[in-house]
Amino acid sequence: MNNYWRGVVYSLAAAVFWAVMSPIAKYLAAGGINLLSAMAFRAFFVAAVLGPWLLISKGKEVFFPKPSILKFYFISGSLSVACAGGGFLMSLEYLSVAEALILHYTFPLVAMLGSLYVTHEKPDRRQVAAGFMIVFGVYCGMVGGKPLSGMSLPGVLWGLLAVFGISGQALIGRRISKTEKIDSIVMLFFTHTFGFFILLLGKSVFIGWADIANFTPFLFSILLLQAISGSLIAYGLFYSALKYIPAATVSLLCTLEMVLAVALTAVTLGTVPTLREVVGCAVIISAIVISTIKKK
Repeated sequence: MNNYWRGVVYSLAAAVFWAVMSPIAKYLAAGGINLLSAMAFRAFFVAAVLGPWLLISKGKEVFFPKPSILKFYFISGSLSVACAGGGFLMSLEYLSVAEALILHYTFPLVAMLGSLYVTHEKPDRRQVAAGFMIVFGVYCGMVGGKPLSGMSLPGVLWGLLAVFGISGQALIGRRISKTEKIDSIVMLFFTHTFGFFILLLGKSVFIGWADIANFTPFLFSILLLQAISGSLIAYGLFYSALKYIPAATVSLLCTLEMVLAVALTAVTLGTVPTLREVVGCAVIISAIVISTIKKK
C-alpha cells in the first residue's frame, strides 16, 4: 500500500470510530450528563493512558519537547479538543441538530481554502466539487431541502468556532508533519493533555460539575467506550493520516462519519432512516469516492 492510500484508509477509519460518538452522546445527554464533561473525561482518559506508556517506552525525555513543538501541541489541543468539540456542542444549545450539522460540515471547504495559504497545497476541481456535494448532501439529508431561516447568532458563532477548530487542526497538523518528524502517539498525548486543562478551566468557571452526580455504571461504561473510540483511536488515526495526504483530502474523507452515524443511530435507537436521509448519505458517499480518485 502506497502512502496516498495509507492516508485514505487512516482517514476513513477515523470516521468509523468517530461515528460511534453520536449514539453514545444521545444516551449521555438523556442521562443528564453535560457533554462538555464527557469531552473533558475523554481528554483526561487519553492523557492518563498514554502518559505512563510513553514514560515506559520512550523515557522521560519525551515530556520535554523543544519549545516550538510544545507550542504546536498547545495550539493543536486548543483547536481540536476545545474549539472543535466545545464549539459544536455549544452550538447545539442554540441551533437545531440540522442547522448545527449544516454549519459544521462546511469545514472541508474551509480546509481547502486554508490549504492554499497554510500548507500551500492546491485542491483540485474534484475536491472542491466534492466539498460542495457534501454540504448539499447534509442539507438534503438533515433538512430535506427546506430553507434555513432565523438561525440564532450565538449558535452560528459557536458553530463557526467549531469549523475553525477542526479545519485549523487539520491544516496545522498537515503543515508541521511536512517539516517535522512528529510521533502521532506523543502528539495525541499532548493535545489531549492541553485540551483537558482548557476544558477543566472553562467548565469550572462557566458551568460547574453538578452533572457528574448523574453518572451511573452504564453511563460511565459507554463514556469509556466513547473515549477509547472517539479520542484514543480516532484522533490517532486522524493525526497519522495527515502525514500522508493533504488536509483537504483528510477533511473530505472524515465526513463519512455522518453517514455511519445515521446508520449506527438507526441500529442502536431502533429508528428507520428516512428517504431524504438515505439520499443525503448517498450524495456524501459519492463525494467521498470522487475526492479519492487520483489524477492520472
